[in-house]
Formats: sequence, structure tokens, C-alpha cells
Amino acid sequence: MNKIPSQKQLNLLLQYYQAGKFDDAEKLAISITKKFPDHYFGWKVLGTVLSQSGRQSEALNFLQKSIILFPQDIGVHNILGVSLKELGRLEEAEASFKQAISLKEDFAESHINLGSTLKELGRLEEAESSYKQAIALKSDFAIAYNNLGNVLKELERLEEAESSYKQAIVLKADFTLAYSNLGVTYMELGRLEEAEVSFKQAIAINPDLAETYNNLGVTFKKLHRMEEAESSYKQAIALKADFAEAHNNLGSC
Repeated sequence: MNKIPSQKQLNLLLQYYQAGKFDDAEKLAISITKKFPDHYFGWKVLGTVLSQSGRQSEALNFLQKSIILFPQDIGVHNILGVSLKELGRLEEAEASFKQAISLKEDFAESHINLGSTLKELGRLEEAESSYKQAIALKSDFAIAYNNLGNVLKELERLEEAESSYKQAIVLKADFTLAYSNLGVTYMELGRLEEAEVSFKQAIAINPDLAETYNNLGVTFKKLHRMEEAESSYKQAIALKADFAEAHNNLGSC
């Protein structure tokens, strides 16, 4: 009797996962883990599918089982870190990302995930270093530039944050979040007309951004364009009825 799944089964499992057929992948992975409990790949895919489906608590045991069976799998350490981070277990997530990096120092994805974890832990200088390492490894990593901008903004290094957001936009022209973050940076720099342009660019790409409409309203208010501010706040509330800040801002118009 075979002690490992057939290549056909493994290929089908991979095909389901890569095609985003997560229900089929989950069912097949469960079947494989029952028949071949000592083969890591079924546990890996099952844990990964559950993690990417937002079922983080369920994913943990399967990912950890996969690591026990094959501790050199960089990707599983990274995915385990993502699940732990989503569950708020930040120190454990940090350890998982660092383990992935120890196995493959040039794994840019784990560097950026480590940066995000360190930022949540309030360790901003370390987060900055991780994001810069991700960029050094993958110079077209738009999300790394955006996230680096967020750290620099928190460190009140606004001109550097501006540069980082702009580079993110160069790399990804429809990067809504980077436009919105750039707008906030312009607001903090007192460059209100530029903030208006950035917020409007974000909204042009995605018109469902309540936070951006609220920020645009703040910009209009600072520019003493009160009717436009009122309209922006109302649009923010239309998109997010319980948006307390937008309600408060509207009341102050």
C-alpha cells in the first residue's frame, strides 16, 4: 500500500488551490490527510486554504502539523505567521516570519509581513528596516513602498513618506490606498490643494471609499469650501452609515 499520495492527487490538489477552488481543495486535502497523515502537503494546502478563507483558528493546527512533518517549508512558516498575526498573536507571528527568513533570507514576502507585524507592535524603526529589506529584494514591490510610507508618516518624516507613496503609485497606477495615504500626508504638510487631488484620484479609482470622502471633506473645510465639505461628509455617511467621525464632521459644518 502506498504511504504517499499519488502525483495525480497532488497535482489535482494544487490545481484546485491555484484556481481558487477552495471548497474542492479543502475536501481533497482532508481526504489526503486522512489517508496519508504523515505526508505534509495535504496539511499544508488545508491550512493555507483555511487561512486564506479567513478561518485562521482552524488553519493553525494544520499549518503546524505541516511544519512538524516538513520544517524546511518556507511558505508554511510565512502563512502560519499571517494566521497568527490575524489572530493578534503578534510575537508568535514575528517568530514565524523570522523563521521563514532564516530559511530563505531573500524571501521578500516574509520581510514585508514581518514589517507589518513590527508596526503593530509599535516597533517602528524595526518595521522600517523590514520594509526597506523587502524593497531591496524586490524593487517593484508597491505594497512595501506604501507600508514604508505609513511607518515614515508615523515617525513624522512626512517628506520621506510622500516619496514612498509616490513610488508605490509609479509601480501601481491604480493603487487606491497609496493615493489616499498620500493625500493624508499632504494634509499634514499643509499642502491642501495637492491633498484634494490625491483624494479625488483615489475616489476616481474606487468610489466606495468612505474614509477618503471624509478626508476630502476635511480638506475642503480647511480650504473654506464648506458646501463641498458637507457634500463629501454626506457621501462618506452614505457609504458607511455608522461612520461616527463623518457624522461629527458634518455636524460641525
